[in-house]
Amino acid sequence: MTKGLFEPEGPDETGEASSPVGAKLLWFAGIALVSVLVVALAAYTLRGLLFLEA
Repeated sequence: MTKGLFEPEGPDETGEASSPVGAKLLWFAGIALVSVLVVALAAYTLRGLLFLEA
């Protein structure tokens, strides 16, 4: 049976440790930073389009 998108994931039964919390936090911080940069780029691009003379 395949897992659904929103199915909870239990602990790993093989005994292997999951990735450390620090690595997960770095991924989260990186994704948040890129998201802020993309929104800022889109905002300044749209603002710049307002000042183009037709």
